[in-house]
Formats: sequence, structure tokens, C-alpha cells
Amino acid sequence: MLQTNKEKAVAFVTPQLKEEFEKRFNLRKIGMVVLGGDIYQEELYKISHILRNVPEGSSVGFFLLHPLLVFQSSSIVFRLFSELVMIVQEKKAVMVVLLDKRLINSKSLAVFEDYATHVIDIIEEVNEFKITRGLRIKKSPGGGTDFYEFDIINGEVIIGNPIT
Repeated sequence: MLQTNKEKAVAFVTPQLKEEFEKRFNLRKIGMVVLGGDIYQEELYKISHILRNVPEGSSVGFFLLHPLLVFQSSSIVFRLFSELVMIVQEKKAVMVVLLDKRLINSKSLAVFEDYATHVIDIIEEVNEFKITRGLRIKKSPGGGTDFYEFDIINGEVIIGNPIT
């Protein structure tokens, strides 16, 4: 999403993710806003300001929820996220947010999922020496799905058999 829409893309990232995106995915041409560099924990209003100034139809990657939840109260992060969702809807933009459900409590996860129009749930099961990655649509206007095996080969997502 960010690669195909570079001229209208912005990503909110940590310094480590910025470096990784530039190295692995050659995402140097997109706008990257770095937490601890371009903005600081005390300046969350800047995130809203930057998002309000993106062109209509932009692609937005938001990869800061975990660091924000560490340094800010969850109610502040929920309010910020609610505002970002409203801005994205006004701009007819697409925002992708990555959140590791192992790192937050179920109540916080439910709040974020409630704001989302789509939720994709990814799991990884380890059985002896076999690792199975599963993917399901948890929430979408068209309804959800069961878990299916998936793999990423040469940048392409391959959906396999249902996981039972």
C-alpha cells in the first residue's frame, strides 16, 4: 500500500522501523514521521496536524500504538486514535495500523477493533517443529472468516487450507 502510493503516502514510525523500511522495502520516497525525532511523546497533537495536511486519498501507515501505550495513558491514546480515524475518513484515505495483541490487554484491543472498519487477525501456532501461520478476517462489512494457513513468498501472500 505504501509502495504503490508513494506520492500520497505517510508512515508514522519508530526510528528502528524507519531504518528497516528504507533497507528492506526501499521506502525512501514516502513521508516518514519518526517518534523521538520528528515528534515526541508530549507532541501528539502534531500527529493529527500532519494527518490533516495529507492529500485526499492518501495511504497512511501508523506503527506507533505500542510505544504510545507505553508512555501515555490508554485514554489519551484512545482519544488520539479516535481523532485519527475521523481525519482518515474525512480525507477518504486508507490507514493501516499494526498492533500486536500479545502486548496489550483484551479491553484495549477491543477498543481499537471497535474503531476499525476491518480487522485482520494473524496467529502463529507452533506444534513440535512445525510453524503454522494463520490469517482470518475478524471484522469487515462483508463479515468474518475462519482461520486459513498463509505464507508470504517473494512478497506475495499465499492463502492455503483452513486451519482446523
